Amino acid sequence: MAVGGLGSFLLLALATSGAWGAAKLSAYNVDVKQSSVSGLSAGGFMAVQFHIAFSSVVMGAGVIAGGPYYCAQGRQFALWFYLSQCTRPFFWLPAPNAARLAAYAERFAHRGQIDALTHLAGARVYLFSGGKDYLVTRAVVNSTKAFYRYVGVADANIRYETNPAAGHAILTVDYGGACFATIAPFINDCDYDQAGAILQHIYGLLRAPAPSSRHGEVLAFSQAEFVHVPPETLSMSETGYVYVPTACRGGDRCRIHIVFHGCQQASEAIGDRLYRHAGYNNWAGTNKIIVLYPQAMALAARNPNGCWDWWGYDSPDYYNKKAPQMAAVMAMVKRLAGED
Repeated sequence: MAVGGLGSFLLLALATSGAWGAAKLSAYNVDVKQSSVSGLSAGGFMAVQFHIAFSSVVMGAGVIAGGPYYCAQGRQFALWFYLSQCTRPFFWLPAPNAARLAAYAERFAHRGQIDALTHLAGARVYLFSGGKDYLVTRAVVNSTKAFYRYVGVADANIRYETNPAAGHAILTVDYGGACFATIAPFINDCDYDQAGAILQHIYGLLRAPAPSSRHGEVLAFSQAEFVHVPPETLSMSETGYVYVPTACRGGDRCRIHIVFHGCQQASEAIGDRLYRHAGYNNWAGTNKIIVLYPQAMALAARNPNGCWDWWGYDSPDYYNKKAPQMAAVMAMVKRLAGED
């Protein structure tokens, strides 16, 4: 966004950093049933969780190095075992059991804890695993594909891509670290537009991307109003970010895509590199897609790496619609759609 003068620049920098507090999230003309989600690693697990819990609203998901729904199974007494199984299964440690996890999802849906699985019949799912990814291995992503098939997503609606040269990261055409790297900011230059691949698989043919600053802007907003306690107690930052296309600000009908960052990938750790440079905004600006970047934060005891809660560190309800973090993000979606 063009800013005139040093004073205006300083005001923008302070607002974006949250130093003066962020503004309230605004409402737009949004078709909420055209919402979608994606994420890397813990953000990928969270994307699956959010998709399954709110499948009546979320039409598709992009999962980069993420595992199946309810993978840790709330087993706090043997958490080390389940976290290992959900990330790096080996030898005697089997990959996540997709059929069992789908059965849990069916049970939770029957209880009304998550949306009915019938909403997934037309869902669009993108999956990715990198050959140099030693944090979340191919076997785990294979289980994610199997899970989606068990809950009714058609094979034709699942796009599963691999890249033998890619590390643990969101991949871009020309931004970030070396393609093979597994290191912060977990955005790698692999000559591949992964954000575009995700959005096009979910939404179909889209207009060509353009520099995001031409067609919209990133805004900081307060996440505090979407929770009932100080956000840091839920391992959520005070400030979140949203990219809003100019057309959406002008009243055009728009869609929403949510991006869940990975561990050590929140703005407190990598600044603006995800919400400005991962590639989503370039597509969003020309295709009337609002991109929501909610932010988790590190907590020394429970969540030192600033991960989203996919194993229950925050709440025993972490996998369902009562999950404090997921409920907060859904409240953000409803605000953007003017439904709160």
